[in-house]
Amino acid sequence: MTLSDIITRFDLWLLDRVFQPVADRLPERLPAYEAGMSLLLGSLLLLATSIAAMVVLLGENPLNAIYDVLIWGMWVAFYLGVNRMRVLVRPGFMNPLRTMFLGFRPISFAFLLYAIWQSTSLPPPINLGLWFNALADAAFVCGVYLISCEQTPPKKKQVNWKREFGSVPDQG
Repeated sequence: MTLSDIITRFDLWLLDRVFQPVADRLPERLPAYEAGMSLLLGSLLLLATSIAAMVVLLGENPLNAIYDVLIWGMWVAFYLGVNRMRVLVRPGFMNPLRTMFLGFRPISFAFLLYAIWQSTSLPPPINLGLWFNALADAAFVCGVYLISCEQTPPKKKQVNWKREFGSVPDQG
């Protein structure tokens, strides 16, 4: 078994055993795709907060922050692109984002682990902005996994025949 097979199996295990049960337990009015998009938007805001904290609180040169702003712009483009795919994700049908993000989910998970390591390994004044970055990466990973989950169709409403119609229908 190759390393890519192990990574793919771990990714699908995480998707099917951790995030799909969470998606199945979400209320009907909040599908997993909407929850995932909310997490992606939250990650954009947290990343912007991280960049602002590095510039304003820690005195980072704004020219040095251009790289971070460009990365933030790529995240915005990703968010807008996924938002346009909303029509492809329908309850009761296979989610095309599940296979589209097969290589993207493990990479985003690796970046989350790196962000956590980075925020714990640097001295206290610098790690403040990096903790916002790690939190943004955590929200991003959860969002990407939730939008990759299968959308369960809404539950059918049970009809109380006796109360609605006065008698129970024939079963034969």
